[in-house]
Amino acid sequence: MLRYYETPYKRDVSDPPCIWQHGSARVLDYGQRITDPKAVVLFIPSLINRYYILDLEEERSFLRYLASQKIYPLVLDWGQPVADEKNFNCGDYVTEILLPAIDFIAKISGGQVALAGYCMGGVLALAAAKLKPRKISSLALLATPWDFHCPEFAPFVLEKKWQVEMAKLIDNKKTLPAEMIQSMFYLTDPFLFEHKFRRYAGLDPNSRAAKDFVALEHWVNDGVPMTSGVAHDCLIGWAQENKLMKIQWRVAGKNITPPSPALPTFIAIPKNDHVVPFDCALPLAIAAKHAVIIHPSAGHVGMIVGSHAKRELWQPYANWLLN
Repeated sequence: MLRYYETPYKRDVSDPPCIWQHGSARVLDYGQRITDPKAVVLFIPSLINRYYILDLEEERSFLRYLASQKIYPLVLDWGQPVADEKNFNCGDYVTEILLPAIDFIAKISGGQVALAGYCMGGVLALAAAKLKPRKISSLALLATPWDFHCPEFAPFVLEKKWQVEMAKLIDNKKTLPAEMIQSMFYLTDPFLFEHKFRRYAGLDPNSRAAKDFVALEHWVNDGVPMTSGVAHDCLIGWAQENKLMKIQWRVAGKNITPPSPALPTFIAIPKNDHVVPFDCALPLAIAAKHAVIIHPSAGHVGMIVGSHAKRELWQPYANWLLN
């Protein structure tokens, strides 16, 4: 652990140009050098993690790889909640930020936009596709949660009286610190923290594996605070009441359902995901009977930046998008 803290690290990748902004949210342009793009895709990350897991390093960048395939990649960097967002819930982020960003991209590109949502971002992308169907050409859902009452999460489903108490605690805060959110993920596997640092201790400090570990840990620990409204949606509505699976989560007056058969949909469910367990994501894929479904061998983060990410996710998604 001490060696990790003593390891110097700086992400040596520059942000691309910002082409749209609302508060601290920005749309970053990874395709500015592409003159004749074959598709335009907007990536939507989780509200509570930084977008740059999709662009961790020059050679480990999902976004830069897509640009090399003549696909025009954009990413929505949510930033941190600003004053106007303190009362936002997940639906507000969709209607007040994501939908205007889609409108802007559709206008300047002159066509429809492909959406790709990662983790919680997949749920937000699904809502946007429901609300703006004419502006969305396709939808990709990457490690997207749906059924929070799956076996792996069952121990964390509280009795109703404790759900009420949890809701009160959340509502008493304007934002939940990133450290608090991170600790909740560790509860799903209490020994994960110990095991990963034991593995790191056995690595050559100058090895590729050790450098990758440090880069990923910096991203993991560079979290974003969660507004109380978002926390209420995620920790009570989705996790405790299972509103996604029950089709009870509403945005702009509409119940958010699995993607329509008319919308081309690509779904990636990693086999070894400890953040969004396989059985949490699978019911959404089953409900989207028309979807193309892949199962990368890695975990939640490894699927995006691991040693097999290019072969198991980047290439399959690019090929699907272009065909």
